[in-house]
Amino acid sequence: MNSLRLLYLALLGIIASTLGTEGSYNLSGFLLPSIFMGVGVGIDVFIATIVKYRDRTLSWKSWTIPVVITHITFPAFGYFLFWSLSNSLPVAKIALGIIGFVLVSLFLYEVVCESAGLKPKFGISTWISGLFNLKEKNSRTFITVLVVSWDALWSGPAKAAQASVGGWSNTEVLLSFLVAGAVVALIAELALFLAFFLRKKEFKNPISLSRYNLFGKYLELSVIGGFGVLSLWQSFSATANIYLSILISTLFMTIIFSMLFKQISLRQLKEARAAVKQK
Repeated sequence: MNSLRLLYLALLGIIASTLGTEGSYNLSGFLLPSIFMGVGVGIDVFIATIVKYRDRTLSWKSWTIPVVITHITFPAFGYFLFWSLSNSLPVAKIALGIIGFVLVSLFLYEVVCESAGLKPKFGISTWISGLFNLKEKNSRTFITVLVVSWDALWSGPAKAAQASVGGWSNTEVLLSFLVAGAVVALIAELALFLAFFLRKKEFKNPISLSRYNLFGKYLELSVIGGFGVLSLWQSFSATANIYLSILISTLFMTIIFSMLFKQISLRQLKEARAAVKQK
């Protein structure tokens, strides 16, 4: 077990001990709201992790830790900066929503093009990999983490309202981000555990494998697209809903997959034959 994992487990241990501390950090006024906030932003992580079950590179190191870090820092950014900025400059809220939507749209465009055997005119993964000196495969995971975590920015203002009503101290506000992060970590690990079993399905028939992969890709892109819709929706309205956002995205992906069904199917069948042949 390397030092990074020890640090990760130590963080969870500190948060767990905090959950059991008596005193000013009372259960109803501080811990439960913080836990519920973690569950709220963690539901997105659970859904996104499950639909990426085909990705064998997902692990606590490549997925859980980055997601937890962003789900701690993004709400903190939203609380300490974005909340005051959006009040004094409402256009900032709209700008952030549009940025999130564009990021998701470019990612979907790239993946759909490659799935159909087409070359995208602009590859967001290539651009990100060059910008941050990452391998292209790692840049896609990086983008997905950003996409999944983007809505956590919006929990910052909610945290501000929560802290104001509860009369939280600055220490309690800071600890609340860590508590929510620990909850997200547990949710992500549970989702990874379930995704592991979904990946265990073995295929000897390339046609069955291609259909399985095709559905998995359609499901994954539909959900990721939902985060883009959610980001845009949240920038203009306080009534944004993740499930309706995913439904809207699914409808769009259904149209796109229908238009490119022949190309995508042939591409998936070709990859499935190669995969079965290697076994």
